[in-house]
Amino acid sequence: MEQTSRYIDHTESLEKTIEFLNRCDAIAIDLEFDKNYYHYGFNLCLVQIYSDDQCFLIDPLSDQLEIESLFPILEDKNVQKICFSFDEDLRLLHSLGCFPKNLYDLSIASRLLNDPPASLTNLLQEHLNIDTGSSSQQSNWFKRPLTKKQLHYAANDVYHLFKLKDFMEAKASENGVIDWIRQENECLDQLDYSDVDHNGFIKEKDMSGFSEFEWHIFKELLRWQDEMGEMYNRPAYQIAPKRYLIEIAKDSRKLMQWNRTDGIFKKLKSDDVKSDLIALIKSASKEAEEQNYSQTQPARNDLSREEYKLMMKQKSEINRAKNEIFKPIKTKIEECYGSDLANFLLSNRLISDMVTGNNGSLPDYRKELFLKYAKELSLNMDAVQKYVG
Repeated sequence: MEQTSRYIDHTESLEKTIEFLNRCDAIAIDLEFDKNYYHYGFNLCLVQIYSDDQCFLIDPLSDQLEIESLFPILEDKNVQKICFSFDEDLRLLHSLGCFPKNLYDLSIASRLLNDPPASLTNLLQEHLNIDTGSSSQQSNWFKRPLTKKQLHYAANDVYHLFKLKDFMEAKASENGVIDWIRQENECLDQLDYSDVDHNGFIKEKDMSGFSEFEWHIFKELLRWQDEMGEMYNRPAYQIAPKRYLIEIAKDSRKLMQWNRTDGIFKKLKSDDVKSDLIALIKSASKEAEEQNYSQTQPARNDLSREEYKLMMKQKSEINRAKNEIFKPIKTKIEECYGSDLANFLLSNRLISDMVTGNNGSLPDYRKELFLKYAKELSLNMDAVQKYVG
């Protein structure tokens, strides 16, 4: 069947779309967004929805509609939302105040069917022999009008999701994992990313190589870079190269090259901006002196003796639990269900989180499975119970 879609960029057409979707029990959904790539911030650029042979491409950037009017459908527990690898999409929607419910993420179903991590394109090709063509994911979704290629790609992201769900549900029934998929997807309803800072520009990993004094100056330069990015609606990397800001933080004389340095946003290549940055560094240096920040002590401080002992003790417990408890359980799961499913259920990160008590609440089927195999393998049940909760 030839793929067709409707481009929705006016209130009247969106209202008709919502009226149609309110009669649907399930919809396929995907988002296109820009996360500090072409513009500043985490921005919704397109919403694709498919149901009952109708495909809608809804433009949230249009000033002729309010995308928030779509949110009640996404939050309706009675309407299933079929999606694929929707974690980042959820983060964006939560930041906009929308908390979708009743999600069916096909990437989760795929892993529980012992598929290796794969893109939607590859899964469609492998399972349904559907070739969706080349990707437009990294194209500029802000630019209007969208190209035919972009619109075709966007529609393809939802057009085949019902078919893929039907295939996976049939296979899940054969494998006895339908309830596992349900439980994993129910966990998505409990997530809340509304407090996540998607524009966080100060990262602990960047501390390496700086003294305490230099790190304070570098943080102020990053704040300036972020402010300019927001002002000019450009991602931070287009304001000034990070490597150059590092050089300036370590040696303010590098600022003399400001107007001749590649990668600086052209509107900021001026003596006035250079003077502002000189003043910023002077102010940051004075603050660093008042705080007694060292010119030689590394910004990333070594752990204290007690902190180091605690870290090593925790690592030892994780390794012991991994080798004595979870490795045998994982081997058993692999024998019964396959290696890719075993890796999904018992990743190294999850094992570490379970041992340190940071795993939250596991789905019931995982607890039951881990305890079942632990008992069969005559493992330390008290320890397993402690770790799985």
